[in-house]
Amino acid sequence: MIKELETNEATTGRMSGDERRRQILSVAIKLFSKHGFSGTTTKRIAQEAGVSEAMVFRHFATKKELYSAILDQKACEGSAPNPFVWVGDAMANKDDREVFYRMAMGALGHHEQDQEFMRLLFHSALEGHELAEMFVDQNLVPLYDFLGGYISQRQAEGVFRLIEPRLIVRAFVGMLIHHSLNNTLWDKKRKILNVSNEEAANAFADIIL
Repeated sequence: MIKELETNEATTGRMSGDERRRQILSVAIKLFSKHGFSGTTTKRIAQEAGVSEAMVFRHFATKKELYSAILDQKACEGSAPNPFVWVGDAMANKDDREVFYRMAMGALGHHEQDQEFMRLLFHSALEGHELAEMFVDQNLVPLYDFLGGYISQRQAEGVFRLIEPRLIVRAFVGMLIHHSLNNTLWDKKRKILNVSNEEAANAFADIIL
């Protein structure tokens, strides 16, 4: 095993520091999504990445730093939801249907393209892991503030009914999450419902409005 790790490190030694860091992150995400956080050790991450455990800690001094880097990488590569980009101009134009349609399309596309990250997030929630709280703080709180603020504005303008804005956000996001969970976990063969993301996004926008 020692000789194998030495050989692997000799190979990965040709990688730049950034490349090795991304490699370790990729392996960590894969293992966390398959085995959860309690079932994945830094030793296992090192073995799968073909480096020593010391090399993992050289790039990520603490586990929290590793978890934070996972969320940062997802945000940078565009696979983390970014509603601010999706609907900024639609909000500026007060095009309510386009706001909810684009939000739905963006979320459904994200869930479909990065199922590994979805599994990782569910593991973190089920295990009460600190990454779940980090995700809430970095992604869900801003989302509720962002979309809830728009809904509050449109209520004040007399366009939307006077319902607690965060309940509306939760209802809307709930439709998207449930739909994605059916497609990726429970009903992969689409026996219950087989529609495109565009059809679903259009319907969800109509329902919420």
